[in-house]
Amino acid sequence: MEESDRLHNSIDVNAAPDTGDRAVLLRSQVRFCQHELGCNSLPPTENLDEMRKLLPVLEGYVKALVICAAGDGELSDPERQWILGLCASAGGTYELVEELRALDPADLDIAALMNMTERPGLFTHILIFHAIKASDADGVFDPREEMTIRAMASVLGVDGAYVDKLIALHREEEAFHKRKMETLFPNGHPYP
Repeated sequence: MEESDRLHNSIDVNAAPDTGDRAVLLRSQVRFCQHELGCNSLPPTENLDEMRKLLPVLEGYVKALVICAAGDGELSDPERQWILGLCASAGGTYELVEELRALDPADLDIAALMNMTERPGLFTHILIFHAIKASDADGVFDPREEMTIRAMASVLGVDGAYVDKLIALHREEEAFHKRKMETLFPNGHPYP
């Protein structure tokens, strides 16, 4: 595939800007890309439909998270809510969020999900990291979830030692978040 034919290069940077709720959704997607993915440069469009040309990548991504978080045999409500929040903040459509809300993890085909993106290696490490976070959203990082994540990582060409680093990074981030909340709310969080 020629570089100019790739999905991210098909975005019309001259598309008319969005307003109202669509502008808010676009800002949410841009913030997600900058904060969660470290994207310092994005396609310079002000049109949500143009940014949503990347939606098949997001759909495959969040459905892979569902498979990993359900690795213990159940997708708990906190795990599903974490994935829904990530999807919404990444610019997922209402239809995709609603599909995820009712999705049975057993209905997903990992091989089909990997074919939903033209460049599966681009987000490999953050996918594994987000799978760890989604799987631990209920406060239990079950060994079966970890085994599912490690199997996905292996298929994606990431070795066990690197997965260990990502798990450690998640633990560090969780500890930092706990300290941060304790420091910001020394008298207790108003919405625990």
